[in-house]
Amino acid sequence: MKLTQIINNHRRENMKRTISVILFLLLLPTFVFASTAGRVKGKVTDLQTGEPLIGANVIVVGTSLGAATDVNGEYVISNVEVGVYEVKASYIGYQAITFSNVRVNADLTTELNFKLPAEGVSVGEVEVVAKRPLINKSNTNAIRVTTSEDIDLLPVRGVANLLALTPGVILQDNTIFIRGGRKDEVGYYIEGTNVTNPMIGGSAVNISQDALEEFQVQAGGYTAEFGGANSGIVRSQIKSGTLNLKASVEYITDNVTFKGRDARFDGDKRLGSYWFGYSDFITTLSGPILSKKVKFFGLFESRFQNDQNPQPFPGIHLGRITDPNSPLQDTINFEYPAGAVQKNSLKVYSGTGSLTFDFNPIIFRLVGTYTNLETFNGNQYGGTSGQILNILDLDRVGRIDQENGVFNLKMTHILSANTYYEINAGYSFDTDHRYDPYLLDNFASYGDSVANTNAVKDINPNMIWQRRPGDNRVGRYLTPS
Repeated sequence: MKLTQIINNHRRENMKRTISVILFLLLLPTFVFASTAGRVKGKVTDLQTGEPLIGANVIVVGTSLGAATDVNGEYVISNVEVGVYEVKASYIGYQAITFSNVRVNADLTTELNFKLPAEGVSVGEVEVVAKRPLINKSNTNAIRVTTSEDIDLLPVRGVANLLALTPGVILQDNTIFIRGGRKDEVGYYIEGTNVTNPMIGGSAVNISQDALEEFQVQAGGYTAEFGGANSGIVRSQIKSGTLNLKASVEYITDNVTFKGRDARFDGDKRLGSYWFGYSDFITTLSGPILSKKVKFFGLFESRFQNDQNPQPFPGIHLGRITDPNSPLQDTINFEYPAGAVQKNSLKVYSGTGSLTFDFNPIIFRLVGTYTNLETFNGNQYGGTSGQILNILDLDRVGRIDQENGVFNLKMTHILSANTYYEINAGYSFDTDHRYDPYLLDNFASYGDSVANTNAVKDINPNMIWQRRPGDNRVGRYLTPS
């Protein structure tokens, strides 16, 4: 009897192990996320002899992150958020050396080697400015990294336009294509959260370029942690708070002659170019909160464009045209000014922020962005032609109201110098409201001419329509008298 119980217990234990392994394998894909942090590694040696220094301290200044060198003088600092840092190495009996301008990229390793001079050697305080290597040896696939420093130096605005400068990326009709793939073959991630539009592809979240610490374009060879993309991956990281309080204000406009709102579509040139009504206001604020352990970054952007797709449109000047078949000799003054195309404006309000709680060994990072966008649905056919097709009905161009954003919370628990785990939770949303300016959300009446006429009469009471005598069918009217 005892032998039978032992055998049954053994079987139950094996069954539990089997079930545990199966559940682990089933849930494993759920816990696989793309890393949003980088690493710093290198070696600390004696300046004169080249011997490795065992137990030297290497720290990331302004954070609680650091490591000690091993018997070979080597160190590794993991889970370093994307950004620019100062890294300091020190050892008893030696002078400390600090590397500044050290750039850490997501999911990549930055290598820093220190050669410490002995205290008996008088060299004064040593600070080395790190240079960006031409090739990152930890980059095992085709990754193109664009940092915040690069973004500040490039003479373009808009994340899509910045992406278009990357090799292998094409921007056509405001749509990103990578390596010749379709729109829905590109995956988009912000802080590790997938923000790809599941319906039509492309990014479901708009973000200001001034909020980006870096973005990476992977055009092939990416690992299994990325799914749902065939042609490429676009990963974006948000800026973090700074050690000291910093603020910035920027205003960009093409209204060089300071014309008023009524002159937006006058067709005149300013300094040899048309005025497309570009106005962009950006303000940022970052720094510590109460202590260096809690840091924040915040950005607000307000942007308005009369024409969101500026083209060299010469205008249309045909004068008055009369319909000879109309009993009332209806006429129209066919004049359309050059420059900005009407009913193609774009109004955007955007806010982005990050909050970091560095309570080592537990670190929390909260990131969020929200965008409110208003525009017109006049570009059904791409390019400029879509808006020009609406030239005779500018008051009836469909409108679009959009809201989108993403929120991400990451908790990192550092177990040792080389071991940590993180829990990453993200939520993104995208609402798209498209409607007729007269009928609004009354979609059932969009094809009903009676409802359309009544809606127009509510806007313009002077317009009078009459039903044809003896005709009770919907949508039959006489020419207005």
